[in-house]
This record gives sequence, structure tokens and C-alpha cells, in this order.
Amino acid sequence: MDDIFWRPGWQKTPLATFRAEVAELTSRPAWVLAGNYSSVRDLTWPRADTRVWLDLPLPRTLWRSALRVLRQARSGEPICNGNRQTVAALFFGNDPLLWYAIKTVPARRRQWPHLLAQSEHAHINVARLKSAAAVARWQQEATRSTPVPYVA
Repeated sequence: MDDIFWRPGWQKTPLATFRAEVAELTSRPAWVLAGNYSSVRDLTWPRADTRVWLDLPLPRTLWRSALRVLRQARSGEPICNGNRQTVAALFFGNDPLLWYAIKTVPARRRQWPHLLAQSEHAHINVARLKSAAAVARWQQEATRSTPVPYVA
């Protein structure tokens, strides 16, 4: 969903446009989105049949985020509509990546079980994966079923 949200020059997509684009994508018969934008949860969760929740320990999340940013910054590979990652993004800016993870990971752990337990979300098959081993097992099982086209 970062590719939908972030425009060139790290400009945020206006909320109405972002919501319209997500609504169009999730109106298709089959779709997959990666991301956790609460501003479109009311669009994505009712239309989803499966939610894969990577609920890895915070230190692992921080470590992997830092490694990913360092790799992207070093390689200069374009991400999110041609933008380039910087090491400074880990620590500085409006919403530094590491601070974002520190804020959101514990909040999700508190909020999502209650949200997912609500009757309007009963249709969602939730795979809450709490370890690297659980992720590997889920990936192995997922490759045995029919793949869904990747969107975005």
C-alpha cells in the first residue's frame, strides 16, 4: 500500500484519492495488499477473506526494518514510485521508521484482537504469525494452495 500512498518526491497521496484507489483495487474479484493503513481499514477489512498478521517481536521488527532501509539506501533501488530510501529515514523526519514501529507494533497487539473479534470481521481468516518459524510454515502451506494475483 506504500506504493499507492507515497507519490514521487515522498509526497503523500491526498486521503480522498488514496481511499478511491484502494476502493478500486479491493473491488476486484481477487487482490492482495501489503500494509496497515488504518485510514482505509473500513474498505479493506470488510472485503478481505484473509489477513496475514506478521506479529513478530518488536526487536526483530526493528532489526529487519533497519536492515531493509540500509540495504535500500546502499543500493539506491527505487521504492514507492521511484523514491529512494535514506538512512536518515530511520531516525529523522516527520515519522522516522524506527519510531513508527515502536509506536505501532504494541498498539496493534492491543487493538487488533478486539477489532478482529467484532462480528463484522468474523468472515476474515486471520493468520497471526508470531515467529520466523510460523511465517515459514505459513508460507509453505500457502504455496500449496492456488495463488492470488498480486495487486499494486
